[in-house]
Parts: sequence; structure tokens; C-alpha cells
Amino acid sequence: MVKNAAARDFSLRLCLAVALAAPLATAGCKTNRAVPPGYQGVVEYDERVVSFEVPGRILEVRVKEGDTVKSGDVLARLDDALQKLARDARASEVKVAEADLALLEAGARKEDVGALAARVKSAKTAEELLKKSSDRAHGLFDKGTFAFADLEKIDSDLARAGSERRALESQLSGLVHGARPEELARVKARIATAGVAVGLETEKLAKYTVEAKVAGTILDVHVDPGELAGAGAPVATLADTAHPYVDVFVPQGEIAGVVVGAKATVRTDATGQTFTGSVEHVARRTEFTPRFLFSERERPNLVVRVRVRIDDPERKLHAGVPAFVGIAK
Repeated sequence: MVKNAAARDFSLRLCLAVALAAPLATAGCKTNRAVPPGYQGVVEYDERVVSFEVPGRILEVRVKEGDTVKSGDVLARLDDALQKLARDARASEVKVAEADLALLEAGARKEDVGALAARVKSAKTAEELLKKSSDRAHGLFDKGTFAFADLEKIDSDLARAGSERRALESQLSGLVHGARPEELARVKARIATAGVAVGLETEKLAKYTVEAKVAGTILDVHVDPGELAGAGAPVATLADTAHPYVDVFVPQGEIAGVVVGAKATVRTDATGQTFTGSVEHVARRTEFTPRFLFSERERPNLVVRVRVRIDDPERKLHAGVPAFVGIAK
């Protein structure tokens, strides 16, 4: 009885071991299947990391991972309140300079010219009266009936009246003839300088917004609203997922006929679809077979790196998957 029980127990364990080993053996057979034909490589994206050119606090982030964007779409914005005030201040300087130029070009008002002409006439009258007083005082001084100190005072008043009259006449002439060319040129230069300053502040203001330079898909977003971002800090990673590429390694003995523009087909394990593409670049240097190629055995010969650009408008391919490429020669 004991022997029979032991025998039955051994038989049960043997059957269980066989049952467990069968799937493993089947899986082992599957992993040893033949490598698909074609040159081998890995699908990759052209990734672009976008960032702000100026530092600041992030006001908003308009995209999230997986979004598809077009060229020119806004991805994120910084708080630009202070920069807008700086631009507006420069714009005000332009307006002030333009008003000064308009004032010079318009010339003096008739009322101002008339008032200054009246002051010139009054100064002439006062000078004439002092001139008569001076002549009379000199006559009396010659007769010895007028003091020399009083004569000096009258002559001094006459000289001062003449100076005031000439100054007023010069002012009147300036009003009549308008601004000098040099004054106009100086104000125009002020306007030009202020305009350049406005352009500079406006250009700085544009850098507070980061846009997509090309169409693509957002692979990653690196910031959140409210954070402080430094100049050059990554904001988002963008990739053209409709046109991935694969670098394949063609043995140097087979490189003849592989040229830029040659048609290519691409297959992956992930999809049963065959994708079309074309050769974009053929390296000018050889290199050794990379270790990650999925060949049956290591090939020691030299290879040439060839980049094939893939057309994938439906965005079915994923970066990092193995690809097998056929190139028309």
C-alpha cells in the first residue's frame, strides 16, 4: 500500500511538472523565431525642446502632454505686466518728441509775435527818452551845472535800455523766422531714438510668450503655472510624430545604390502595416556594427549609418520600437 501510494504521488508530480514545462517550451520556441528581413534600427523622433529666452513667473501653460499643435501656437506665457509698462513709457517719449516737433514746425502764434513786437516798440520809446535825457545832461555838464555822477547814471541807463531793445528784437526775429534747421534735426533725432527704444521693448515683450516653431505633438511639459522660469529653462518637448526616422546600418559591401532620395519600406513588430519612406542621409564614415541590432549572430564587418525618414500621417509608430527597413536600389 505504501509503495503504491508513493508511486501515485510521484506520478502526479511528474504530470504537473510536464504541464508547467509545456508553455515554457512553447514560449522558448516563439522567442527563437527568425529575425524579419531588412536593415535594422530603432524608430526615433526629431525632438525640439522649447524654452523662454527671458526669466519670469509663468502665467499660463496652454498645452498638455499628447496635444497636437501647429506652427505659431502659443505654448506658455510669462507675466509681462512690468514689461508692458516699460514699453508704454517708451511710447510716451515718442509722443512727447513728436509734439515738440509739431510745435517747432508750426512756428509762433500771431498773438505771441504781436506781444513781443509791442515790447520792442516800448523798449525803443524808453531808449529814445533816455537818449534825449542823456543829450540834455551832457549839455548841462559842459556848462558846469550838472553833476558828473548823475551824468554817468543817465548814460548807464541808456546803455541798458539799448541792450534790452536789441535782445527783444532778436527774440522777435526768431519768432518770425521760426525754428532753426539744427533745432528741427535735434527733435527728429529724439523721435528716432525713442522709436528704436519702443521697438526694443516690444521685441522683449514678444519673448514673454513661447510658441511652437513647427507642427507636432507635445511629448512632455516641464513647467506649471506660478513657477519661476529662468532664461533657457525647458518649457515643453515637441516632436514631429508624423515623420519619425530610423537609423539603419548597411554593411559596407551593400552600400552601393543606397542614395539620398531612394524609396524605402519600414515594418515593425507593433503593427502589421508597412510604412513608406525615403533615404534622408547617408553617412560618409563607416562604423562597427552596433550591439543593439537584432541579428542572429554578430556581424564583424563595417557598416554605414543611413537615415530613413518615415511617412506616418496617422501617427501609429512609437519612438524606441525596433524597425526593419528595405531600401530600393
